[in-house]
Parts: sequence; structure tokens; C-alpha cells
Amino acid sequence: MLIGHTLKYLPAQLLSPLAQLASMVLWTHWLAPEEMGAYTLVTVTQELAYLGCLGWFAVYLLRYWPPAADTAGRSRFLLLENAVVLASLALSALVAGVTAWALPGDHAWAPAAMAVAAFFATKAISSHYAERARAQAAFLPYTLLQVSGPIGGLLLGWLAMQFIAPTAVALLAAYALAQGIGVLLALPGLGLLWRRPHIDPQLLRAAFAFGGPVLMLSALGWVAENYIRYLVQWVSGAGTLGLMIVGWALGRRCAAVAATLVTTASFPLAARMLNDNKRDEALNHLVLNATLMVGVLLPVTAAVEMLGPTLVELFVAVEYQAITTELLALSVVAGALRNLHMHTTDQLMVLERKVAMLARVDLFEIALCAALSLAGLLLEGLRGAVAGQALGSLATLCLSGWLAHRHLGFSWPWADTLKIGLATGVMLLALYLLHASHDALGLGLATAVGTGVYGAAIALLFAPRWRRLRAARRT
Repeated sequence: MLIGHTLKYLPAQLLSPLAQLASMVLWTHWLAPEEMGAYTLVTVTQELAYLGCLGWFAVYLLRYWPPAADTAGRSRFLLLENAVVLASLALSALVAGVTAWALPGDHAWAPAAMAVAAFFATKAISSHYAERARAQAAFLPYTLLQVSGPIGGLLLGWLAMQFIAPTAVALLAAYALAQGIGVLLALPGLGLLWRRPHIDPQLLRAAFAFGGPVLMLSALGWVAENYIRYLVQWVSGAGTLGLMIVGWALGRRCAAVAATLVTTASFPLAARMLNDNKRDEALNHLVLNATLMVGVLLPVTAAVEMLGPTLVELFVAVEYQAITTELLALSVVAGALRNLHMHTTDQLMVLERKVAMLARVDLFEIALCAALSLAGLLLEGLRGAVAGQALGSLATLCLSGWLAHRHLGFSWPWADTLKIGLATGVMLLALYLLHASHDALGLGLATAVGTGVYGAAIALLFAPRWRRLRAARRT
């Protein structure tokens, strides 16, 4: 079931991140470093505003969405959802106004506030209803919500850079328009109740009881993911942040793309198993998810280590190339380590409602990563900051895995991890022996060869298990 749902989510999980990767590269050819820094600060602030205004309810919805047979329960849910969404938009508009006022650079407040508010609102609605689509296993609306912003924003942003102005404000307005179009296309497939909002006190209390602690954890996770952006701006300014963000964001995005290929389907499936009192099945499901996570994260990380410099030279603007090349490989490692514990052992803690345990993990990561990144930034510059973050995430992965094993019965799939490591090693050896040229043709050839060799090695190493699975299905 996990693999089947993963394949249905695959178009959104590939197209959306690929468009985000392409846009991050494309904007280096138009945005000055300070404008890139301003655009970055708005996008990460939106994530925090979403968590506080609407994300807590989306998490509850994803965990406790009523089954199709419970029509009365769904009606209560949908009417409360209408009220929460409307209230969240009003709150996010206030946050958007403050964000526009605090933007670095020379931006008129009124147009900046309008663009930021529109971006905040459309992004929040798109993110919320994408989570509802996951809960309903509504694959087409989910795909529309996930791809319209990144792909539409890429197209409209390119037009805005050429015909309006190469500024963060123009780019944010373009993304807001694309996200709004995606919402309009997706909503008819989600079964909204177009009636006056109604607040069900009992349901709202339940949503707060579950979503409130998760909100706190999500806020801690947001700090762990984004503190480095504010740290660099505070120490070195928005211009340096703009130069850094390309290599750092590309690396983190590569890791996130690999992770979301499998994790999007994992959480709602495990939640349903727990709701049906099938804990052992849910635990086995999450162990399989960990294997799939390693299976995509490890080869992607290794490939970027080898092919990253060529990719940067071919596609990133000259002004950004040096720092991007320096930071890309380290950023992928740091992102992979963080995604690995977030979507495996941390995910189990959320499902089991072990809020205190997960808070310990998040606080540990924030404190250690911030301390190591600040020390690295002061001693070795931007490279030291990212290296500190990677070391902190590695320690956090060890802590999260140990807690999940000791208290929740989670056993890491070490044998499968070793097989995946061996397959990745074979892939790296093939790429080393290939000696591909440092141009687009060589990059494409190396990507094809690496993918083929890794896939063949995985097929060979896991062949006995697949034969057993086929035999079990026949019986």
C-alpha cells in the first residue's frame, strides 16, 4: 500500500521540487543578493506564520480526518474548517504587514505589504488543503495544489523579472497569483461545504489538544531548519545571506526532494493503522519507510557530492557560483541527516503523541546546531556554519533513533541500510570510472549511468526479499 500510494503522489513530489530547484537557480540571474535575501526571509517567515495560524489544524485534520461513512462527523469538521481558515487569513495578513515593514532593502511599504499578504494567504490555503487532500487520498487535488505554485510561480516569476522589475516584491506577487490559481482549480475536488462557518467547541478543543503541542514542536522544527538564515543575516547582512542561500537552499532542497518521494504517503497510512488499533502494522510500515528514506537520500547525497560542481558551473549565475560550489555538498549532507530523523523516528513520536520526547529532540537539535553553526561562522565563515549544522543534525539523528528504539520499540533496518550503502558505493565507483566531461552532456550521461548502476545494484541486493514477497502474495 505504501509503495502504491507513493507512486500516485509521485508526479507532485517530483514536479514541485524540481520546479523549486530550477527557480532557485533561475533567480540568481535576475535578483541581486540583497533582493534574494529579502525573498528568502519572506518565504521562511510565511512558514512560521502558517504554523501558528493554520498548521496546527491541518496536523489534526491529517491525523483524525473522519472516514467517509461518518457523514455527520465530516460535516462538523468542514464547517469548523471554514471558520479556522477565515480566522487564519486575518491573522496572517497582520503578520504580512509587519514582515513587509521589516524587509531589507528599499521597498515601498504598501505594494510590498500587498504582495507579501497575498503570498502568505495563497500559500497557507494551498498548504492546508494539500494536507486535507492527503488525508482523503485525493491525489489529483493534491497534485494541483502542490505543483501550481512552484511551476506557475516559475513561469509567472520569469515574466515578472523580465517585464515588471527584478525585485523580491514582484516575484512574491507572481507566486501569489500562481498559488491562487492552483487553489481555485483544486477546491472542487475536495468536497468543501459552502456554508456559513460554525465553531464546534468540542471539536475545536480536540484540535487544540492535539494540534497545540504539535504546533509547538513544528515551531521548534522551523527554528531548527531556518535559524541559520537569520544567524547569517544578523552577523553578515542580507547581501551575504543572499549569496549563501543559493548553495544552502539547493542542498536542502535536494535532500527534501529525495525524502518527500516516500514520506508523503507514509504518515497518513500509519495514522490510519493506529486509528484501527494496528500498532504492529504501523510500526512495520514506518520501518519500511525508513528503508525507503535511506534508499533515496543516500544515493542523492553521494551523487550531488560528485556532480554538484559541474551543475553549479553550468546553471548558476557567476556572482553566486563560488559560494554555491563551496556550500552545496555540505548542505545536502546536513539536509539529508535532518530529513532522515524528521520523517522516520520523529514521525513515530508524533503519531504516538510523545510530545515531551519529541520536544527534547527538537530542543537538542536547535541548541547544538545553533552553537556549532555560530562557532563555525565565526571561525570558518559560511562553510563552517553549514558544517556545524550538519554535525548537530547527525547527533540529533542518533538521539532520536535511540529514544525511538528504547521507548517505542522502533528497530532501525540496519541490514537494509548496509545493502543500500553498498549499492551507493558501486554507483560512486561507476561515476569515478566514467570520467564524464564537465558539460551538460557529461552531466546527463553521469546521471543516467549513476541511476542505472544504482538501480541494478539495488535490484540484485534485494532480489531474495522480492522473491519472498511474490511467493507470499501467490499463497
